[in-house]
Amino acid sequence: MPVTIIAEIGVNHDGCIGQAKRLIDEAKTCGADVVKFQTFSAERLASAETPKVDYQHSGTSHSESHLEMLRKLELPEDAFSELMAYCDSVGIGFTSTPYSAQDAQLLLDIGIDFIKTASADIVDRELHELLAKSGKPVIIATGMATLEEIDATLEIYSNGDAQPVDITILHCTSAYPADPADAHLNAIPLLAKRYASCQIGYSDHTPNEYCAVAAVALGATIIEKHFTTDKALPGPDHAASADPSEFTRLVKAIRQTEIALGESKKQVAPSEQSMRAVSRKSLHALSDLPAGTEIARQHLQLKRPNNGISPMDLQKLIGRKLKVKVSANQPLTWDSIEGERR
Repeated sequence: MPVTIIAEIGVNHDGCIGQAKRLIDEAKTCGADVVKFQTFSAERLASAETPKVDYQHSGTSHSESHLEMLRKLELPEDAFSELMAYCDSVGIGFTSTPYSAQDAQLLLDIGIDFIKTASADIVDRELHELLAKSGKPVIIATGMATLEEIDATLEIYSNGDAQPVDITILHCTSAYPADPADAHLNAIPLLAKRYASCQIGYSDHTPNEYCAVAAVALGATIIEKHFTTDKALPGPDHAASADPSEFTRLVKAIRQTEIALGESKKQVAPSEQSMRAVSRKSLHALSDLPAGTEIARQHLQLKRPNNGISPMDLQKLIGRKLKVKVSANQPLTWDSIEGERR
């Protein structure tokens, strides 16, 4: 299956529906499979005393509080059905991250295909209990989480009246931008082994596409990356997001990686056949050998092309007799040897 590439628009619409639609159009052009938004009520999400995280000071006013910032980035409830319909019209998938059970219910009510939960909300039991009952596929981001916390959240999806849910565990480093040294991509096969019934993906916050490519090589089936039309726009997330040229490069790199990964088997590629025929050696006569010659090692040389008996069969050939004359530098074939092939 191809890797699903999600353009995380998040709050980079800056509270503007028109800008959200422009971002959808750009993401489609760049090759994204899905766009993702964030669904929240600023008043439900944060208290007035909540401080900004360091990266949120970039692109926002220092006098503006965390809550005031969120108010500017909040979309009205009816925006999500409008954006979902717009995505459908342009041919790209739509999803959103709810920041409470109430927000999740809004998304479920409009018929969203799947939901992705935020790393910070892996401890929101009510949110996960609702999603566990929904039967909808869920992507669970695990930035800042321990294995024990992931275990506890997944247990919710197997308890009581939970419905069967397709779950993807999204490895993530919750820093904006994230240092590649903190990516710890070897966690991907670890998570795949520990949670064998789940798909494993990667939410990439590093500055370029290298970690995403490595994640795909390690088995990630979903790649998510923040997306903006302009990294210089005011707002908390633009600077750490990929712009269209960067996102296009990411998509191309992932698609090339998928092609290069190929199948889980070792075989001779069609493109290798001509090289195999020329560059491999076979057993050739060192000098003219008359019919009836009992072949000894001194009669033979190993040289290109690969149109005779393989050097791996050298010992099978020693002591056998020629049934026809073989000229110097001519390859020996089993047809020229007396008796049956051994």
